[in-house]
Amino acid sequence: MSTTTRATVPDVRWLLRLDAGLETVLTVVCVILAYGLLGTDRWRVPSWLSTPVLLAVAIALLLAAALLWWLSDRPAPAAVRAVAVANGVTALAFLAWAIIGLGADVRLRVLLAVTAILLVVLATTQFSWTIRPSGEDTS
Repeated sequence: MSTTTRATVPDVRWLLRLDAGLETVLTVVCVILAYGLLGTDRWRVPSWLSTPVLLAVAIALLLAAALLWWLSDRPAPAAVRAVAVANGVTALAFLAWAIIGLGADVRLRVLLAVTAILLVVLATTQFSWTIRPSGEDTS
């Protein structure tokens, strides 16, 4: 008889903490881009993405990282699924931006595409780990 169970708590905790780590890395990238620390001639950010906007995004990402870390101590399947959906939607938006461009330099577009791929993998894993089968029960 096959049953479906949720991922083990350590698996889900690890996954949410990995997500929090990614959000933290993206926070640092936003701050670096906001202050032009990579050089404006090498990493052209669209004009509509000003320093205040990038810093606001960085703050939002840092808050998301803190929330994900907090959630990792008390993972609820519905919350993990919601995080997976949010990561999937963000991945689609990043991929669309990478393809369309909207004033982004090629390096930024590659960064967006790579981040989108990472988010898709993370979202898929998060979602599938909340519903994966436990295997056959032979007893």
